[in-house]
Amino acid sequence: MFGRKFTKNELKSKSESNLESVFESKLDPILNDESKDVKNTEYSSVPTNYDSELLKSSTSRTASLIEEILKIDNITISPTFDYSNDQIIYPIMSTIGESPNNTMFLDDLVTDGVLDKQIYEKLIVCPIHPNSISSTVRVYCPKCNSMHIEKLNLFEHKKCGHIMEGKNSFFDSDSSICPSCSKEIKNIEHEIKVLAMWYKCEACSEKFDDATLKIHCRKHNHDFDVNSGKLNNLFCYKLKTLHVSQNSDSTQIKNELVKLLNGFNFTTKQNELVKGKSGNMHEIPIYATSASGNESLLIFIKNQFEGIQESDMNYILVSMLDINPTRTLFVTPSNIVEGVENLAKHYHINVISDPDFSKLLSCVEEFVSSWYTNNGVQK
Repeated sequence: MFGRKFTKNELKSKSESNLESVFESKLDPILNDESKDVKNTEYSSVPTNYDSELLKSSTSRTASLIEEILKIDNITISPTFDYSNDQIIYPIMSTIGESPNNTMFLDDLVTDGVLDKQIYEKLIVCPIHPNSISSTVRVYCPKCNSMHIEKLNLFEHKKCGHIMEGKNSFFDSDSSICPSCSKEIKNIEHEIKVLAMWYKCEACSEKFDDATLKIHCRKHNHDFDVNSGKLNNLFCYKLKTLHVSQNSDSTQIKNELVKLLNGFNFTTKQNELVKGKSGNMHEIPIYATSASGNESLLIFIKNQFEGIQESDMNYILVSMLDINPTRTLFVTPSNIVEGVENLAKHYHINVISDPDFSKLLSCVEEFVSSWYTNNGVQK
């Protein structure tokens, strides 16, 4: 059950008074129906069914993406080169129904604090066609500009001192016998020494130490010099370790919740760093475990005038899906923006919202008590 939705005008008029006097209306008891949901619903950290409206929401796609990232060892979305379509793509995006080249979606999650954007690679691209990634290095003869050149090496057989010229290996054939001493060469890496390397142009027979290197823009069929190429940044996106904000507005709530949980024989830790399945660390405002150690509870607390937005749920989803606790509780005296409650309910995040501090604590106590009763555990 969630708190009443307030209009912007209501919020503006209320901002001039303190939290206890801002909201005068009374809310329905939060756990009237929710206790039944807790009793009859088996917790699942990875939902398998989505209703059509939820699929359309940006936050639902965000939650689905988080689940997919948590399956990756380094929890990082890395780019892939799609040379057939001449573009950089992020294939994981297709798993949530997004275009694989939709970097705007990923950048929005960076802004929301879910992902960390990092340099993956620096690409040298055509200065005339910088959007094209389809390019290769070409090697030319510095004298006649022909591409018909060969790389030559000067080799020495260490055992007998025989020296010979070859193109790519000590032997032009598959033979492993030295043509001078007729001894078998068993380990080319240790028995053969490379004395020198140069190039030979098959077109003009010129020999030279350094070939002319150019990059060929394959899509538009022209060369450009390496130094004239443009450097493009290629990014990867790593799931961010999210830390809760320490603000005075939530400190009192946090302290009282800890006292309440201790009364139910919970072991509680504040601002605890909890390691998830991915190996990522998550800072949890209140991390509680039952006396038996079999039950765990994550409690997130947030208090902000502008209300709880969809983006505020992202850091809760990241931690919850990675840690997979028994229960997750989000406590706030703030207004909850429309749409957030559907997402929270879908992922079995219990939300308690009430501007009245005493009622907020009472509802949390009712939630914990109901949980204990439903699981046959007595206070």
